[in-house]
Amino acid sequence: GILIWFVLILLSAIGPDFSKTLLKKLTLVKVGGEVIIECKPKASPRPTYSWKKGKDILRENERITVLDDGSLRIVNVTKADAGSYTCVATNHFGTASSTGSLVVKDPTRVMVSPFSMDVTVGESIVLPCQVSHDHSLDIVFTWSFNGHLIDFEKDGDHFERVGGV
Repeated sequence: GILIWFVLILLSAIGPDFSKTLLKKLTLVKVGGEVIIECKPKASPRPTYSWKKGKDILRENERITVLDDGSLRIVNVTKADAGSYTCVATNHFGTASSTGSLVVKDPTRVMVSPFSMDVTVGESIVLPCQVSHDHSLDIVFTWSFNGHLIDFEKDGDHFERVGGV
């Protein structure tokens, strides 16, 4: 007999499309930290990626790298890294881009922390806690006792928040 084979190969071919996977509009990172800005357009075949900061092409260096999946990684972030970033994805069927902003803040630091002290049963004490922080951020102090979060509403007869937030 005669044997006939038919093979149907469906190839998906589309230019890069960010309509469902836009860059995060705003990414927040602290000075000295590390950030990854994801770039995940729909595209086939797999696109090549380039990045811009503002209108300028971004050059990779020891701190700034483009990962295999197109995402941008910045380590040891500085205030100068803040700004608008655009991922540009290109394949044989087109080019598309998406833009987001990187905001860099100073880290919150504890300047004066609570310390161990000897107290007499029934005596009241005040434990200090002072921080320096970026004033554009809202900070919230949380306290714990023996590893358990203090609920100042419920435990108000035993604990009291004095000053601060």
